[in-house]
Amino acid sequence: MSLGDPRVTVIIVALSALGACIGSFLNVVAYRLPRECMTIARPRSGCTRCGRLIAWYDNVPVLSWVFLRGKCRGCGASISVRYPCVELGTALVFGWLGARVLPDAAFEQPMAFGSAWLVLVVMLTITSVLIALALIDLDYRILPDELTKSGIVLGPVLAFCAPDMQHGAYLISLDSSRWSAAASGVVGVVLAGGLLWSVGWLGSKAFKKDAMGFGDVKMIAAMGGCIGHWALLSLAVAALCGAVIGIVVRLVTAGRYIPFGPFLAIGMWTVMLWGPEIWNGYIGLFRP
Repeated sequence: MSLGDPRVTVIIVALSALGACIGSFLNVVAYRLPRECMTIARPRSGCTRCGRLIAWYDNVPVLSWVFLRGKCRGCGASISVRYPCVELGTALVFGWLGARVLPDAAFEQPMAFGSAWLVLVVMLTITSVLIALALIDLDYRILPDELTKSGIVLGPVLAFCAPDMQHGAYLISLDSSRWSAAASGVVGVVLAGGLLWSVGWLGSKAFKKDAMGFGDVKMIAAMGGCIGHWALLSLAVAALCGAVIGIVVRLVTAGRYIPFGPFLAIGMWTVMLWGPEIWNGYIGLFRP
């Protein structure tokens, strides 16, 4: 892919700008969705300290935070650096996904590659939901049903729209890759959710206390709906990341707890993109 091509540059920049706006929206979702007294749409965003409503020119992703030097225009209260970080990070991920998922010809003839664009839209949607879930779980130790249950229902639909997420390896083979992916997604909901629920149940019996939040079960069930049996590999990646990062965090912060949701999000995203490479790399460890 040639970034020197004006068409490529324009599309990648547009995707990045969209990502920054979506990142701003995800900040709102992460703050408001767990609060039952608020909706995502209302009331208008305002300073949590002085209540000043945020004008549109103070709500431009990343740039407004920089120009305001991270402070409220009204009372001077600090605005968390996480807001621009989420916006910038989402922008970079959106642009990078566009460059990775779309074939070169899709930039030259967008209308002729509708299926590739549909795959990108699905992956961007899933990425956005994973970011929201990770942020909410970090803040509140919950994974809202509005996102997880919706994912369980819509997962097989997204798999139908973007069967490439299952990397051509389906639990159920039907006449077309789309229907194979959708059917595998339905089975994946039961398989992935059932496995994690079983692990949590056994852990609860062994340790005499809850070992796994049911939100995690619903989240991985939704992941199974999207990527079928690959969700099990996502669980393994999440467990590995959780173990490594958890040890480091405990050493640095003297025992701070990190919920499992963000690691499930990492596992889902990496396997969605590099599932076969991760699996082949693991199998290669045991080959002479």
